[in-house]
Amino acid sequence: MKRTMERVACWMLGTLAGAAAMAGAAVLEVARPFGSGMVLPMGRPVPVWGKAGAGEEVRVAFAGGEKVAKANGDGEWRVLLPPLEACAEGRSLTLRSSGGGRLALDDVLVGRVFLCSGQSNMDFPLARATGGRAEAAAAAKWSGIRLMNLTGVPTADRVYDEATLARLNARDHFQGRWERSSPESAGAISAVAWWAGLAVHRATGVPVGLVENAVGGSGAEAWLPVDTLEAGRDYAEWAGPGWLSSEKIGSWARGRARRNLGSHPGLDHPFRPAFLHESGVRWWRDFPFDSVIWYQGETNAEVEDDPWNERLITDLVDGWRKSAGLPDLRFVMVQLPRIGGNDPLRKGWPRFREVQARAAKKRQGVSLVVTMDLGWDSPDVHPPDKKPVAERVAAAILDQTRH
Repeated sequence: MKRTMERVACWMLGTLAGAAAMAGAAVLEVARPFGSGMVLPMGRPVPVWGKAGAGEEVRVAFAGGEKVAKANGDGEWRVLLPPLEACAEGRSLTLRSSGGGRLALDDVLVGRVFLCSGQSNMDFPLARATGGRAEAAAAAKWSGIRLMNLTGVPTADRVYDEATLARLNARDHFQGRWERSSPESAGAISAVAWWAGLAVHRATGVPVGLVENAVGGSGAEAWLPVDTLEAGRDYAEWAGPGWLSSEKIGSWARGRARRNLGSHPGLDHPFRPAFLHESGVRWWRDFPFDSVIWYQGETNAEVEDDPWNERLITDLVDGWRKSAGLPDLRFVMVQLPRIGGNDPLRKGWPRFREVQARAAKKRQGVSLVVTMDLGWDSPDVHPPDKKPVAERVAAAILDQTRH
Protein backbone atom coordinates (compact mmCIF):
# COMPACT_ATOMS: atom_id res chain seq x y z
CA MET A 1 0.00 0.00 0.00
CA LYS A 2 2.91 2.34 0.72
CA ARG A 3 4.08 1.92 -2.88
CA THR A 4 0.58 2.79 -4.12
CA MET A 5 0.42 5.89 -1.92
CA GLU A 6 3.82 7.06 -3.15
CA ARG A 7 2.74 6.71 -6.78
CA VAL A 8 -0.49 8.59 -6.13
CA ALA A 9 1.24 11.39 -4.22
CA CYS A 10 3.87 11.79 -6.93
CA TRP A 11 1.21 11.92 -9.63
CA MET A 12 -1.04 14.36 -7.80
CA LEU A 13 1.83 16.73 -7.08
CA GLY A 14 3.70 16.43 -10.32
CA THR A 15 1.20 15.71 -13.06
CA LEU A 16 -2.09 17.48 -13.69
CA ALA A 17 -3.66 16.10 -16.84
CA GLY A 18 -5.97 18.59 -18.47
CA ALA A 19 -5.57 21.67 -20.61
CA ALA A 20 -2.28 23.52 -20.61
CA ALA A 21 -1.04 26.74 -22.16
CA MET A 22 2.56 27.69 -22.78
CA ALA A 23 4.10 30.99 -23.85
CA GLY A 24 7.87 30.66 -23.93
CA ALA A 25 8.78 29.44 -20.44
CA ALA A 26 5.30 30.17 -19.06
CA VAL A 27 3.22 27.15 -18.06
CA LEU A 28 -0.35 27.15 -16.81
CA GLU A 29 -2.32 23.96 -16.22
CA VAL A 30 -5.74 23.10 -14.87
CA ALA A 31 -6.50 19.81 -13.13
CA ARG A 32 -8.16 16.83 -14.82
CA PRO A 33 -11.73 17.44 -13.59
CA PHE A 34 -11.94 20.62 -15.69
CA GLY A 35 -12.31 21.12 -19.42
CA SER A 36 -14.22 22.84 -22.19
CA GLY A 37 -17.83 21.72 -22.45
CA MET A 38 -18.03 20.74 -18.77
CA VAL A 39 -20.69 21.39 -16.15
CA LEU A 40 -19.65 23.17 -12.96
CA PRO A 41 -21.69 22.30 -9.84
CA MET A 42 -24.36 24.78 -8.81
CA GLY A 43 -25.25 26.18 -5.41
CA ARG A 44 -21.96 25.40 -3.65
CA PRO A 45 -18.45 26.85 -3.64
CA VAL A 46 -16.43 25.21 -6.42
CA PRO A 47 -12.67 24.79 -6.14
CA VAL A 48 -10.56 25.12 -9.28
CA TRP A 49 -6.93 24.09 -9.10
CA GLY A 50 -3.89 23.38 -11.20
CA LYS A 51 -0.21 24.22 -11.68
CA ALA A 52 1.83 27.22 -12.75
CA GLY A 53 5.33 28.48 -12.16
CA ALA A 54 6.34 28.55 -8.50
CA GLY A 55 5.28 31.82 -6.89
CA GLU A 56 3.23 32.98 -9.89
CA GLU A 57 -0.08 34.73 -9.46
CA VAL A 58 -3.01 32.98 -11.15
CA ARG A 59 -6.30 34.72 -11.97
CA VAL A 60 -9.41 32.65 -12.64
CA ALA A 61 -12.42 34.46 -14.12
CA PHE A 62 -15.93 33.11 -14.61
CA ALA A 63 -19.48 34.51 -14.74
CA GLY A 64 -18.33 38.08 -14.19
CA GLY A 65 -16.19 37.33 -11.13
CA GLU A 66 -12.50 36.74 -10.63
CA LYS A 67 -10.46 34.89 -8.02
CA VAL A 68 -6.71 35.17 -7.50
CA ALA A 69 -4.26 32.64 -6.08
CA LYS A 70 -0.51 32.36 -5.72
CA ALA A 71 1.22 29.17 -6.76
CA ASN A 72 3.25 27.55 -3.99
CA GLY A 73 6.81 26.32 -4.24
CA ASP A 74 5.68 23.22 -6.12
CA GLY A 75 3.68 25.34 -8.56
CA GLU A 76 0.30 24.29 -7.16
CA TRP A 77 -2.48 26.85 -7.06
CA ARG A 78 -6.12 26.76 -6.03
CA VAL A 79 -9.05 29.19 -6.01
CA LEU A 80 -12.59 28.84 -4.69
CA LEU A 81 -15.39 30.10 -6.90
CA PRO A 82 -18.47 31.36 -5.02
CA PRO A 83 -21.75 29.39 -5.26
CA LEU A 84 -23.04 29.62 -8.82
CA GLU A 85 -26.59 29.72 -10.14
CA ALA A 86 -27.63 27.17 -12.74
CA CYS A 87 -26.92 28.39 -16.27
CA ALA A 88 -27.54 26.61 -19.57
CA GLU A 89 -25.69 29.26 -21.55
CA GLY A 90 -22.13 28.27 -22.30
CA ARG A 91 -19.55 30.68 -20.89
CA SER A 92 -15.76 30.78 -20.78
CA LEU A 93 -13.71 30.06 -17.70
CA THR A 94 -10.43 31.90 -18.26
CA LEU A 95 -7.12 31.61 -16.47
CA ARG A 96 -4.08 33.90 -16.60
CA SER A 97 -0.79 33.65 -14.79
CA SER A 98 1.70 36.41 -14.02
CA GLY A 99 4.25 34.34 -15.93
CA GLY A 100 2.35 34.84 -19.17
CA GLY A 101 0.29 31.66 -19.24
CA ARG A 102 -3.16 31.89 -20.78
CA LEU A 103 -5.93 29.28 -20.80
CA ALA A 104 -9.63 29.32 -21.67
CA LEU A 105 -12.22 26.59 -21.09
CA ASP A 106 -15.13 27.26 -23.43
CA ASP A 107 -18.84 26.44 -23.32
CA VAL A 108 -18.92 25.82 -19.57
CA LEU A 109 -22.39 25.29 -18.04
CA VAL A 110 -23.53 25.32 -14.41
CA GLY A 111 -25.87 22.67 -13.02
CA ARG A 112 -25.82 19.31 -11.27
CA VAL A 113 -22.93 16.86 -11.63
CA PHE A 114 -23.10 13.15 -10.81
CA LEU A 115 -20.35 10.54 -10.40
CA CYS A 116 -21.62 7.26 -11.87
CA SER A 117 -19.59 4.31 -10.65
CA GLY A 118 -19.58 0.59 -9.97
CA GLN A 119 -19.16 -2.44 -12.21
CA SER A 120 -20.57 -3.74 -15.49
CA ASN A 121 -24.28 -3.03 -14.99
CA MET A 122 -23.34 0.60 -14.53
CA ASP A 123 -20.82 0.47 -17.37
CA PHE A 124 -23.42 -1.14 -19.71
CA PRO A 125 -23.48 1.38 -22.60
CA LEU A 126 -26.55 3.15 -23.90
CA ALA A 127 -26.03 1.81 -27.42
CA ARG A 128 -26.45 -1.78 -26.17
CA ALA A 129 -29.47 -1.16 -23.95
CA THR A 130 -33.07 -1.76 -24.93
CA GLY A 131 -34.10 1.30 -26.95
CA GLY A 132 -30.64 2.77 -26.52
CA ARG A 133 -29.62 3.15 -30.14
CA ALA A 134 -32.63 5.33 -30.94
CA GLU A 135 -32.01 7.32 -27.77
CA ALA A 136 -28.35 7.89 -28.64
CA ALA A 137 -29.23 8.93 -32.20
CA ALA A 138 -31.22 11.88 -30.79
CA ALA A 139 -28.73 12.78 -28.05
CA ALA A 140 -27.40 15.95 -29.70
CA LYS A 141 -30.65 17.77 -28.97
CA TRP A 142 -29.87 17.61 -25.25
CA SER A 143 -27.25 20.36 -25.23
CA GLY A 144 -27.63 20.74 -21.47
CA ILE A 145 -26.22 17.27 -20.78
CA ARG A 146 -22.44 16.89 -20.78
CA LEU A 147 -20.48 13.67 -20.45
CA MET A 148 -17.11 12.56 -19.15
CA ASN A 149 -16.70 8.88 -19.92
CA LEU A 150 -13.59 7.66 -18.10
CA THR A 151 -12.50 4.30 -19.48
CA GLY A 152 -10.02 2.04 -17.76
CA VAL A 153 -8.04 -0.99 -18.81
CA PRO A 154 -10.36 -3.74 -20.13
CA THR A 155 -10.88 -6.70 -17.82
CA ALA A 156 -11.75 -9.17 -20.59
CA ASP A 157 -10.45 -12.74 -20.54
CA ARG A 158 -7.00 -12.22 -22.02
CA VAL A 159 -3.38 -11.70 -21.02
CA TYR A 160 -2.42 -8.03 -20.96
CA ASP A 161 0.14 -6.87 -23.50
CA GLU A 162 2.95 -4.48 -22.62
CA ALA A 163 0.98 -1.37 -23.59
CA THR A 164 -1.88 -2.37 -21.29
CA LEU A 165 0.45 -3.22 -18.42
CA ALA A 166 2.02 0.23 -18.78
CA ARG A 167 -1.39 1.83 -18.05
CA LEU A 168 -1.70 0.11 -14.68
CA ASN A 169 -0.85 3.16 -12.59
CA ALA A 170 -2.83 5.93 -10.95
CA ARG A 171 -1.98 8.49 -13.63
CA ASP A 172 -2.67 6.56 -16.83
CA HIS A 173 -5.33 3.99 -16.03
CA PHE A 174 -8.46 6.07 -16.61
CA GLN A 175 -8.67 8.09 -19.81
CA GLY A 176 -11.37 10.49 -20.99
CA ARG A 177 -12.46 14.11 -21.19
CA TRP A 178 -15.60 16.24 -21.15
CA GLU A 179 -17.76 15.92 -24.26
CA ARG A 180 -21.01 17.42 -25.46
CA SER A 181 -23.95 15.08 -26.02
CA SER A 182 -23.80 13.40 -29.42
CA PRO A 183 -24.81 10.01 -30.84
CA GLU A 184 -21.23 8.83 -30.31
CA SER A 185 -20.63 10.17 -26.79
CA ALA A 186 -24.09 9.23 -25.48
CA GLY A 187 -24.02 5.80 -27.10
CA ALA A 188 -20.76 4.95 -25.34
CA ILE A 189 -21.66 6.11 -21.84
CA SER A 190 -23.58 4.19 -19.17
CA ALA A 191 -27.23 3.64 -20.07
CA VAL A 192 -28.24 4.01 -16.42
CA ALA A 193 -26.25 7.23 -16.13
CA TRP A 194 -27.68 8.70 -19.34
CA TRP A 195 -31.34 8.00 -18.65
CA ALA A 196 -31.03 9.04 -14.99
CA GLY A 197 -29.31 12.28 -15.98
CA LEU A 198 -31.84 12.96 -18.70
CA ALA A 199 -34.75 12.44 -16.28
CA VAL A 200 -33.19 14.86 -13.75
CA HIS A 201 -32.48 17.37 -16.52
CA ARG A 202 -36.05 17.23 -17.80
CA ALA A 203 -37.55 17.45 -14.29
CA THR A 204 -35.44 20.39 -13.11
CA GLY A 205 -34.51 22.23 -16.30
CA VAL A 206 -30.90 22.64 -15.17
CA PRO A 207 -27.79 21.32 -16.96
CA VAL A 208 -26.51 17.92 -15.92
CA GLY A 209 -22.93 16.61 -16.00
CA LEU A 210 -22.36 12.85 -15.93
CA VAL A 211 -18.95 11.45 -15.00
CA GLU A 212 -18.69 7.67 -15.44
CA ASN A 213 -15.77 5.58 -14.23
CA ALA A 214 -17.37 2.13 -13.76
CA VAL A 215 -15.26 -0.98 -14.40
CA GLY A 216 -16.75 -4.37 -15.28
CA GLY A 217 -16.18 -7.09 -12.71
CA SER A 218 -14.74 -4.77 -10.08
CA GLY A 219 -15.35 -5.52 -6.42
CA ALA A 220 -16.03 -2.88 -3.77
CA GLU A 221 -12.54 -3.50 -2.38
CA ALA A 222 -11.00 -2.04 -5.56
CA TRP A 223 -12.90 1.20 -4.85
CA LEU A 224 -11.84 1.60 -1.22
CA PRO A 225 -9.40 4.45 -0.51
CA VAL A 226 -5.92 3.25 0.26
CA ASP A 227 -5.97 5.02 3.63
CA THR A 228 -9.11 3.02 4.55
CA LEU A 229 -7.18 -0.18 3.88
CA GLU A 230 -4.18 0.98 5.86
CA ALA A 231 -6.34 1.99 8.82
CA GLY A 232 -8.16 -1.36 9.07
CA ARG A 233 -6.32 -4.35 10.49
CA ASP A 234 -8.71 -6.74 8.77
CA TYR A 235 -7.53 -5.46 5.40
CA ALA A 236 -3.86 -6.28 6.02
CA GLU A 237 -3.92 -9.41 3.85
CA TRP A 238 -4.68 -7.23 0.84
CA ALA A 239 -1.28 -5.54 0.99
CA GLY A 240 1.09 -6.58 -1.79
CA PRO A 241 0.43 -9.51 -4.16
CA GLY A 242 -1.22 -11.45 -1.31
CA TRP A 243 -4.60 -10.11 -2.39
CA LEU A 244 -4.60 -12.59 -5.27
CA SER A 245 -4.93 -15.39 -2.69
CA SER A 246 -7.42 -13.73 -0.36
CA GLU A 247 -10.65 -15.67 0.12
CA LYS A 248 -12.34 -12.39 1.00
CA ILE A 249 -12.17 -11.55 -2.70
CA GLY A 250 -14.28 -13.65 -5.05
CA SER A 251 -12.54 -16.48 -6.86
CA TRP A 252 -13.78 -15.24 -10.25
CA ALA A 253 -12.19 -11.80 -9.77
CA ARG A 254 -8.91 -13.29 -8.56
CA GLY A 255 -8.83 -15.75 -11.44
CA ARG A 256 -9.48 -13.04 -14.00
CA ALA A 257 -6.76 -10.82 -12.50
CA ARG A 258 -4.23 -13.67 -12.63
CA ARG A 259 -5.17 -14.30 -16.24
CA ASN A 260 -4.78 -10.62 -17.16
CA LEU A 261 -1.46 -10.17 -15.35
CA GLY A 262 0.08 -13.38 -16.66
CA SER A 263 3.73 -13.45 -15.64
CA HIS A 264 3.44 -10.10 -13.79
CA PRO A 265 1.37 -10.91 -10.66
CA GLY A 266 3.06 -8.18 -8.65
CA LEU A 267 1.70 -5.35 -10.82
CA ASP A 268 -1.43 -3.37 -10.14
CA HIS A 269 -4.74 -4.48 -11.60
CA PRO A 270 -8.22 -2.89 -11.81
CA PHE A 271 -9.44 -5.47 -9.26
CA ARG A 272 -6.65 -4.87 -6.77
CA PRO A 273 -7.90 -3.37 -3.50
CA ALA A 274 -7.78 0.46 -3.59
CA PHE A 275 -6.56 0.69 -7.18
CA LEU A 276 -9.71 2.07 -8.77
CA HIS A 277 -10.23 4.64 -6.06
CA GLU A 278 -6.68 5.91 -6.31
CA SER A 279 -6.73 6.01 -10.10
CA GLY A 280 -10.30 7.14 -10.71
CA VAL A 281 -11.73 8.93 -7.65
CA ARG A 282 -8.90 10.49 -5.65
CA TRP A 283 -8.14 13.22 -8.18
CA TRP A 284 -11.69 14.59 -7.89
CA ARG A 285 -11.09 15.59 -4.26
CA ASP A 286 -13.24 18.57 -3.17
CA PHE A 287 -15.17 18.63 -6.46
CA PRO A 288 -18.73 19.01 -5.12
CA PHE A 289 -20.64 16.26 -6.89
CA ASP A 290 -24.38 16.35 -6.38
CA SER A 291 -24.52 12.57 -5.77
CA VAL A 292 -22.74 9.31 -6.45
CA ILE A 293 -24.81 6.78 -8.40
CA TRP A 294 -23.44 3.39 -7.29
CA TYR A 295 -24.40 0.18 -9.14
CA GLN A 296 -22.18 -2.64 -7.91
CA GLY A 297 -22.27 -5.88 -5.98
CA GLU A 298 -22.36 -8.81 -8.40
CA THR A 299 -18.70 -9.61 -7.69
CA ASN A 300 -18.88 -9.26 -3.90
CA ALA A 301 -22.07 -11.34 -3.66
CA GLU A 302 -19.91 -14.34 -4.53
CA VAL A 303 -18.28 -14.06 -1.07
CA GLU A 304 -21.02 -15.30 1.27
CA ASP A 305 -19.99 -13.34 4.34
CA ASP A 306 -22.77 -10.88 5.12
CA PRO A 307 -21.05 -8.87 7.90
CA TRP A 308 -17.95 -8.53 5.73
CA ASN A 309 -19.87 -7.36 2.69
CA GLU A 310 -21.87 -4.91 4.78
CA ARG A 311 -18.65 -3.48 6.16
CA LEU A 312 -17.21 -3.10 2.66
CA ILE A 313 -20.19 -1.02 1.57
CA THR A 314 -20.20 1.24 4.63
CA ASP A 315 -16.42 1.64 4.51
CA LEU A 316 -16.71 2.64 0.87
CA VAL A 317 -19.31 5.31 1.60
CA ASP A 318 -17.34 6.62 4.59
CA GLY A 319 -14.04 6.42 2.73
CA TRP A 320 -15.27 8.28 -0.34
CA ARG A 321 -16.79 11.01 1.78
CA LYS A 322 -13.54 11.44 3.67
CA SER A 323 -11.20 11.27 0.68
CA ALA A 324 -13.43 13.62 -1.31
CA GLY A 325 -13.58 16.14 1.53
CA LEU A 326 -17.40 15.99 1.24
CA PRO A 327 -18.82 14.59 4.50
CA ASP A 328 -22.40 14.92 3.24
CA LEU A 329 -21.81 13.39 -0.21
CA ARG A 330 -25.02 11.61 -1.19
CA PHE A 331 -25.18 8.10 -2.61
CA VAL A 332 -27.89 6.41 -4.67
CA MET A 333 -27.23 2.67 -4.49
CA VAL A 334 -28.83 0.28 -7.00
CA GLN A 335 -29.78 -3.08 -5.52
CA LEU A 336 -28.93 -6.22 -7.49
CA PRO A 337 -31.65 -7.23 -9.98
CA ARG A 338 -33.33 -10.59 -10.45
CA ILE A 339 -31.79 -12.94 -13.02
CA GLY A 340 -32.46 -16.53 -14.05
CA GLY A 341 -30.35 -19.66 -14.24
CA ASN A 342 -28.64 -21.79 -11.61
CA ASP A 343 -25.08 -20.46 -11.75
CA PRO A 344 -23.56 -21.15 -8.30
CA LEU A 345 -21.79 -17.80 -8.47
CA ARG A 346 -25.23 -16.14 -8.16
CA LYS A 347 -26.60 -18.11 -5.20
CA GLY A 348 -25.56 -15.35 -2.78
CA TRP A 349 -27.53 -12.61 -4.57
CA PRO A 350 -30.68 -12.77 -2.38
CA ARG A 351 -28.64 -12.36 0.78
CA PHE A 352 -26.53 -9.66 -0.79
CA ARG A 353 -29.64 -7.61 -1.56
CA GLU A 354 -30.41 -7.72 2.16
CA VAL A 355 -26.84 -6.65 2.89
CA GLN A 356 -27.25 -3.67 0.55
CA ALA A 357 -30.50 -2.68 2.26
CA ARG A 358 -28.96 -2.83 5.75
CA ALA A 359 -25.87 -0.90 4.69
CA ALA A 360 -27.97 1.85 3.09
CA LYS A 361 -29.97 2.27 6.30
CA LYS A 362 -26.78 2.66 8.35
CA ARG A 363 -25.69 5.89 6.69
CA GLN A 364 -27.51 9.17 6.27
CA GLY A 365 -27.78 10.39 2.70
CA VAL A 366 -27.72 6.90 1.14
CA SER A 367 -30.78 5.89 -0.90
CA LEU A 368 -31.50 2.34 -2.07
CA VAL A 369 -33.07 1.68 -5.48
CA VAL A 370 -34.90 -1.68 -5.59
CA THR A 371 -34.75 -3.45 -8.99
CA MET A 372 -35.85 -6.99 -8.10
CA ASP A 373 -38.94 -6.65 -10.28
CA LEU A 374 -36.94 -5.20 -13.19
CA GLY A 375 -34.66 -8.17 -13.79
CA TRP A 376 -35.16 -10.97 -16.29
CA ASP A 377 -35.16 -14.76 -16.62
CA SER A 378 -31.87 -15.05 -18.47
CA PRO A 379 -28.73 -16.14 -16.54
CA ASP A 380 -26.92 -13.17 -18.11
CA VAL A 381 -26.05 -10.75 -15.30
CA HIS A 382 -26.75 -7.75 -17.55
CA PRO A 383 -30.49 -7.12 -17.98
CA PRO A 384 -30.54 -4.80 -21.02
CA ASP A 385 -33.65 -2.80 -20.12
CA LYS A 386 -31.86 -0.05 -18.19
CA LYS A 387 -34.33 2.82 -18.58
CA PRO A 388 -36.70 1.74 -15.78
CA VAL A 389 -33.73 1.34 -13.43
CA ALA A 390 -32.46 4.79 -14.38
CA GLU A 391 -35.86 6.38 -13.82
CA ARG A 392 -35.92 5.00 -10.27
CA VAL A 393 -32.40 6.36 -9.75
CA ALA A 394 -33.58 9.78 -10.92
CA ALA A 395 -36.59 9.63 -8.59
CA ALA A 396 -34.26 8.87 -5.66
CA ILE A 397 -32.00 11.79 -6.62
CA LEU A 398 -34.93 14.18 -6.80
CA ASP A 399 -36.25 12.87 -3.47
CA GLN A 400 -32.86 13.43 -1.84
CA THR A 401 -32.88 17.09 -2.81
CA ARG A 402 -36.30 17.57 -1.22
CA HIS A 403 -35.08 16.43 2.19
